[in-house]
Amino acid sequence: MRCCHVRRLPGRVLGDRAARLSLAVVLTLLLVAGALTTFLPSNKEEHVLELRRGVNSQGRPVQDAFTLVMQTYNRTDLLLRLLNHYQALPRLHRVIVVWNNVGEKAPEDVWNSLGPHPVPVVFKLQTTNRMRNRLQAFPELETDAVLMVDDDMLISSQDLAFAFSVWQDLFLESTSPPRQVSTVTEVLSCRPQASGTGTSTPWC
Repeated sequence: MRCCHVRRLPGRVLGDRAARLSLAVVLTLLLVAGALTTFLPSNKEEHVLELRRGVNSQGRPVQDAFTLVMQTYNRTDLLLRLLNHYQALPRLHRVIVVWNNVGEKAPEDVWNSLGPHPVPVVFKLQTTNRMRNRLQAFPELETDAVLMVDDDMLISSQDLAFAFSVWQDLFLESTSPPRQVSTVTEVLSCRPQASGTGTSTPWC
């Protein structure tokens, strides 16, 4: 009785090895892809990132802070003292100094040499000396609340904190828009008035 020996052709052997190698490569790629997906941010992490983008450098949401715009002219010494005073405000996001001394260099280097400062100060040099220069839409304005003061006005931290809390009550919680408040004195004198329906409607 004769024994039959089956011999594989070289081409078929090479084909089997190539198929096994391709399968191993595909499985390896799938495993690597699965491992990489663990490093992708989840929906919860993306929400946290969005919240972090809305928080300023001091760790507070921008809507829970205000910007101070101060227009100045020929009062550099007083300006520096006022800037130092307003650095202590807890809700202050940024100070924008409208520099109306046309042709003169702003004391930015002097101010920075006195630092570091918790609240950033931006000097905006003007080409003309006009009172309406402070009404510009500065790109540094990132808050809804903006307080405009003169360079000879010093307001206590307690009064400004109260004024900002009143602004939040009037503009953030009111369903009907109140009339515009033009001065800090008006803001400090604002009080919610009781309406005839028995509900308290914030008004100024």
